[in-house]
Amino acid sequence: MKSLLKKLLALLPTAFAVGLVGAWRTLRERFALWRAYRHDHRWYARVSGTFGPRRRRASLEAALIKAYHRIEKGLALAQPRPGFGRDAIDTLLDDGAYYLRHHGQGLTIARLINVLDEYVAFNERHGVDLGWLQPRLQALKAAAAGGPVSAEGGTRELTRQDIVDAAAIDFTRFVEHRFSIRQFSDEPVTDAQIEQAVRLAKRSPSVCNRESGHVFVASDAATMARVLALQNGNRGFGEQAGRVLVITSRVDTFLTVGERYQCWIDGGLFAMTLIYALHAQGLGTCCLNWSVEPATDLALKRVSGIPDGHAVIMMLAVGHLPEALRVAQSPRRPLSDVMNPL
Repeated sequence: MKSLLKKLLALLPTAFAVGLVGAWRTLRERFALWRAYRHDHRWYARVSGTFGPRRRRASLEAALIKAYHRIEKGLALAQPRPGFGRDAIDTLLDDGAYYLRHHGQGLTIARLINVLDEYVAFNERHGVDLGWLQPRLQALKAAAAGGPVSAEGGTRELTRQDIVDAAAIDFTRFVEHRFSIRQFSDEPVTDAQIEQAVRLAKRSPSVCNRESGHVFVASDAATMARVLALQNGNRGFGEQAGRVLVITSRVDTFLTVGERYQCWIDGGLFAMTLIYALHAQGLGTCCLNWSVEPATDLALKRVSGIPDGHAVIMMLAVGHLPEALRVAQSPRRPLSDVMNPL
């Protein structure tokens, strides 16, 4: 078919043939773009919590975290307003009771209770009548009795010096010596190294602390080969990696139409922290982009078992550095190109 089309085009005037081919390519790309948008719309509507967070456990947990984080943020202000946030607390109590009835106890409920206990203590110091809250909070505590206990939730005291001391590293040198690595030694990457990096990546900022970031770890050669075969930027070095990480964002933690792009933001923040955490251990990484059409995305999920409700952010090749290697210099744009006054 292609050869016949080429012969037909050869019979046409050159300028006309070139224009015809250009118009066909434009039409083809527009149709592909429309199909991709249609897929994304249907997928987000199906897997996110937009049409009722109570439909699935993860979305309800995200709604609880979002609501109790509103209270945490209020308590973290220099001068919180006594009695603030009643609407958020009503939501917390209603959804918390629903969660307990349908899903049982969990750390989210324990943390929610800690936040409300701090809220009560703050308001009692300011003489606020909480008669509307106390009976419902006690009922929630009774329903959650015997469940997990957590020390987290609410606020904590810090000093400026605490933060300054913890941040006392040569960050400029640290950042300037992180390169995309395309040469790896054969020293194995351990589970402990990956786990430590993921543990730190969990500290990444995320919208209302919902922690959508997730990592799928390919450790054996066969699994790594399967996923790398679907990514077109790892030729010549991907097979040297000690691990391949697929970084995703859980879309069931997002609850509104306005959050339809938030998985890419939260997932990107999570990925960058993970990359720096691996770099801090002396490991090399190379970011492998996942700019693909829906069919390729579905193929990856099919061969890897990644759930449909995860947005794939990127892959990451990880390995130990050889004693000597070459890296791309990758010069950056001038500062004036990336910073402007408002």
